[in-house]
Amino acid sequence: MINLKLKIDHVHLKVSDLEKSLEFYQSILGFKIVRRESNTAFLSSDIKNSSFFLIALTELNNALKAQRKQRVAGLYHFAILLPERRYLSYFLKHIQKNLITEYYEGMADHAVSESIYIHDPDFNGIEVYRDRASSEWKWNDHTVHMVTEPLDVQGLLKESIDGNNEWNELPPKTSIGHVHLHVSNLAKAKNFYQEILGLNHTATFPGAYFFAANRYHHHVATNTWLGENIPSAIDNSRLGLDHYAINVDSQNDLFFLKNRFLEFKIVIDEEQLIENDNKYPSSFYAYDYDDIKIQFLYNNPTKKYNKLK
Repeated sequence: MINLKLKIDHVHLKVSDLEKSLEFYQSILGFKIVRRESNTAFLSSDIKNSSFFLIALTELNNALKAQRKQRVAGLYHFAILLPERRYLSYFLKHIQKNLITEYYEGMADHAVSESIYIHDPDFNGIEVYRDRASSEWKWNDHTVHMVTEPLDVQGLLKESIDGNNEWNELPPKTSIGHVHLHVSNLAKAKNFYQEILGLNHTATFPGAYFFAANRYHHHVATNTWLGENIPSAIDNSRLGLDHYAINVDSQNDLFFLKNRFLEFKIVIDEEQLIENDNKYPSSFYAYDYDDIKIQFLYNNPTKKYNKLK
């Protein structure tokens, strides 16, 4: 049984108007621009390290107008994990005052976490959430109890009664907690994410499977809510997810995964192995069965950067 330790490192999105997206990601979500390269901006909660980022936004030339529902494999939402409940309370108060209602999606209590859902100007789904303490999660072997119930809004807002409750920026230790994907077939998704990649199948909802490592509730979720046999994600001219990145625990794990993918004839993109300045050669790109691109990398903790070509 594979037992990799991993986490989601970053998400790279293709957008129609970079300046409009930057305004949204800075003013609503509190990201900071850590660097810009041509038509791509790199965003993080930490401006001190210009090589580390959580989100990359690339303006797609001649992009079609964003559509709320593209029946195609790809991103359902990515999830921004806040380190404490009080920050989720600050964020809720902030969007109540500042978010245009058309960008609002909803709120939910998932038993393991509390979540607020919005979307960006190109209809990329975004979840902002906080985890309950892992000691409060209820497990049955490898399956965790997750639900979708109304969020205790009043209880959450009580976390903002202290004086220092303004949402101006993302707090330290913010991360990308998970990604949730539209796929064409749940059985094929399970084969890739559980049988080949080695994640645990931690929960099942109608039309959705959840997968994780490290005894987490989920790092990757997949659903067929757009229907089965939807087109693959291979069309690079579409707005939305370019790729998401998974950071593994060691370089040995990275080499193991690459060889495992080759064994199962998973497509690997080796042309993108050569990074701009060769500071970060320890990565490769692979594609799941819906042609969703994933970067697998190892971020040496003594070198606090992540690289993207």
